[in-house]
Amino acid sequence: MDPEVLDGIIGRLLEVRTARPGTLVRLAEAEIQQLCTVSRQIFLSQPNLLELEAPIKICGQLRPATFPFFD
Repeated sequence: MDPEVLDGIIGRLLEVRTARPGTLVRLAEAEIQQLCTVSRQIFLSQPNLLELEAPIKICGQLRPATFPFFD
């Protein structure tokens, strides 16, 4: 995908980030497909696991289904 086209799509999305929630942005179906394709390529190029060193602070909600992992 042409970087200028991608920048234009992202720019239009960023223009409304401070607008009222629900503000519409007109995107053609082809633009949405291109954005999804590029996003997918980026996510697939990232590692699935990260090597981290202690100490680590984890912030967020713990759901009941995750408790067995901490026993």
